[in-house]
Amino acid sequence: MRGRAPSILLCSQFLDEGRGGICEVARLTMQALCGRHDVSALACMEKADFRIGATPVRGFRGSRARFVFDLAMQARRATHIFYDFAGTARARQFVRLPARPYAVWAHGWEVWGEPRRDYEEAIARADIVLVNSVYTMERAYRMLDRSKAVRLCRLATTSDERPDFVGPSEGRPTVLLLGRMDNLLAKGHDILISIWPKVAAAVPGARLVFAGGGEAAERVRALARASRAARSIEIIDFVPADKIDELWRSATIFAMPGFAEGFGLVYIEAMRRGLPVIASREDAGQEINIDGETGFNISRDSPSEIADALIELLRDPDLAQQFGMAGYARWRDHFRFAHFERRFEEATADFLAAS
Repeated sequence: MRGRAPSILLCSQFLDEGRGGICEVARLTMQALCGRHDVSALACMEKADFRIGATPVRGFRGSRARFVFDLAMQARRATHIFYDFAGTARARQFVRLPARPYAVWAHGWEVWGEPRRDYEEAIARADIVLVNSVYTMERAYRMLDRSKAVRLCRLATTSDERPDFVGPSEGRPTVLLLGRMDNLLAKGHDILISIWPKVAAAVPGARLVFAGGGEAAERVRALARASRAARSIEIIDFVPADKIDELWRSATIFAMPGFAEGFGLVYIEAMRRGLPVIASREDAGQEINIDGETGFNISRDSPSEIADALIELLRDPDLAQQFGMAGYARWRDHFRFAHFERRFEEATADFLAAS
């Protein structure tokens, strides 16, 4: 392979738009690679073949056997392989692959604490591990300590463009959480529901909006129905792509006091939209959101303080605007796609030079 221009195989679970954070990172990776290299992609859980721009993506309808077989075939033609996360890279243990350098992303929960043994092996054998935040790098020190090379590569939005509307809504006071409702309620839906009666009483007409669906959607609905402020809580399972802008434009604040974000792409999208952000101190949100500048970072153990912060921002449009514009500037200066592209190129230069 010496002297060959890199031919990249990208392996992921999903690649279609709107499939979650790990999928979005895979799409960012593809976008960064496609400008300079020949790229093809395999997506285990996608139901059909499709293209992203000129790049072919093959779907396997969840058939791991077919995915592994095709990985073995495609790897022969590739010079380098990228995996969206360790769960996809573990496919390597089921098939004999040609010796090709491979990279894998480390996102958060899958590398924190006591990770799965097969995930740990996939990370340890990788030629390079790409990590999305300092928080994840520090929290995953035990697992990453065995890695050959670890590179920090903070994420970004897939766009460099400024939205048509930037800043908090001047309409009905609205707190938005756009994110999947998972069984752990890891994004803080339960906390926001628990404090909402206090917020609603202090800010007449305020509403709390959840959008994103997920396996715990009915549980979240039940919590909302039981709230004294149930009438001002709205839950939307699925938001069509052509309605996302409208949803963002209706928001005054973006709040997601979670505990499992290894980066939190939705925080930088909120900043791109010029919204003040409420994050927690229990995950990487605190690294992305600058406390007292682009919003507030408050411990999940202090729900009353989260309520007070929401009330303060909903009552003080000037402060909400100040934080929102600071967030927009942070996105503009650090988290546009062009920034990611440069960071990714620097992080992977030595890896892609190897053969």
